[in-house]
Amino acid sequence: MNKFSKVLAATGLVAMSLGLVACQTATAPTEDPGVVLQKGLTKLMEVSSNSYSVNLQGDLKGPAGEEPEKVTFKLAASGSMEAKDAMDPKFNLSIKGDMMADADGGNLEAAFRMNKEAIYLSLMSLEGKGEVTIPEEIKAELVGKWWTMPIPPEALEELAKSVPTSDTENMTEDQKKMKELLDQTKFFKDVVYKGSENVSGEPSHHYTAVLDKDAFATFVAKAAELQGETVSQAEIDEMKAGMEMFDFSGDFYVGQNSGILNKVKGVFTLKATADGDSPSGTVTVEATAADFNKPVTVEVPADAQPIPMEMLGALPL
Repeated sequence: MNKFSKVLAATGLVAMSLGLVACQTATAPTEDPGVVLQKGLTKLMEVSSNSYSVNLQGDLKGPAGEEPEKVTFKLAASGSMEAKDAMDPKFNLSIKGDMMADADGGNLEAAFRMNKEAIYLSLMSLEGKGEVTIPEEIKAELVGKWWTMPIPPEALEELAKSVPTSDTENMTEDQKKMKELLDQTKFFKDVVYKGSENVSGEPSHHYTAVLDKDAFATFVAKAAELQGETVSQAEIDEMKAGMEMFDFSGDFYVGQNSGILNKVKGVFTLKATADGDSPSGTVTVEATAADFNKPVTVEVPADAQPIPMEMLGALPL
């Protein structure tokens, strides 16, 4: 290595060191951490499109004296979605997962796509374990092929009215009310700033927080009322009591430039009751969102066949 190369290498190492130090000593936002996190969630709901990845892993123990005694599962999902125009949705999903209940279970790998005209589904693999068996004729008929089902225009219209959309100008009154409720609800408490980390290429504020179960229960009740359902106080109390059976806490990341919540990494902890009459264990989740407001395309499989509903009904779901 000549002298000039050595100088360049040394300069690069110094720059990298300074960059690492800068990341580790990033100044905390002056705004209240809870407000930053809430705004990040709101901005995430407002994006017109994004890519995503979700990983779930569960390790659960059944109620005392009941079967199955243990349930474990893993699920990995990724894809992209666009909701700029509610009448022209675009959705791509690839999923891979496995589940075991004691010695029985199975695994699958599948893909799902959707545009304004149809949905498309492909089972790449489907296997049973233990006493769970998938008939070979079912696998021969379904696995390794693309299937499709058209979306009737009236069904698309109903879907457009009910699902969230980033098109604020053309929101229905119900969608506007739901967005307002979402904006006003603080789902998390005990929010603490932890530093700065890079998420999908964007420097991001890192926070820890705990789910505010009372706020979440109130949101669910009000959201149900906006959809025309009547929720009694007894039902609200029952829901809150049920939520006491689990806790959720985790790490949350909000982009320093975008202000969007771009990553969540947390743990649901199911708490066993004193009499052992409820499941217990943990479910970990890690979800990342990126590529905000970039165009999304849905590749239509050229060889997709109509979904054989009688074959789907024969699956041991």
